[in-house]
Amino acid sequence: MQRIRRVAPAPTGPAPRDAQNRPRYIISIAAELACVHPRTLRIYEEEGLLCPQRRNNLRLYSEADIQRVRIIRFLTRGQRVNLAGVRVILQLEELGKIRVYDLFDEADVERFHEAADEPELAEVSTRGADPSGN
Repeated sequence: MQRIRRVAPAPTGPAPRDAQNRPRYIISIAAELACVHPRTLRIYEEEGLLCPQRRNNLRLYSEADIQRVRIIRFLTRGQRVNLAGVRVILQLEELGKIRVYDLFDEADVERFHEAADEPELAEVSTRGADPSGN
């Protein structure tokens, strides 16, 4: 007697949303993808802004986590929101009260992320800081 093996059809169209939430990256790779120091990711986790999955004492980050880090960086560096304010914004988004991309265009976040890699832009942002507070 022959066994008939059923094969699930190949997915067509956009990737399922679960693929965005599947943990893939260890902290060093996630930090590199998000253009931050690994310590920054740990601080975001300590502040409750980020919650990576853990396996065998390793933090594993998903694509959604990387995007969330980009949003946090955009809010803190680009819009000058402190971490407490970011927490409130992200909590309101989770409750469905607001959408970050309704407040800011997704393209703005991506442009900010891309510009963070350019040294002359980073130089401009540090040049504006005056140690005397003026």
